[in-house]
Amino acid sequence: MSKPPPDMDPSAKGQVPSFENRNDVPIIYFDIAPAYGVMSGMVQVELGARILVPHQDDSVDVRFISCGRLRCSAAAAVHLRNAIDASLKMLEQPQPNPVGASKLN
Repeated sequence: MSKPPPDMDPSAKGQVPSFENRNDVPIIYFDIAPAYGVMSGMVQVELGARILVPHQDDSVDVRFISCGRLRCSAAAAVHLRNAIDASLKMLEQPQPNPVGASKLN
């Protein structure tokens, strides 16, 4: 019987699964998560970005458009939530480096 991957194996706590860094993956920026739900056991989150629409009379409309749809298992959603929570905690600490801080989990 094969051993489950480290992210699914409770006995492998603290181990990092193998990770391939690629340069051709998209960066997803969003301002809001206006809708979420569950269907067939999969977590669904809709992402929206704020846009500005200029008009001829120099006025501007503010709108939100769909910019992504997250679909994942409950286990993956927990990983995502943990990463977001950890990132938010980093923001609470003083930033000695103005470029930013990051940590590979």
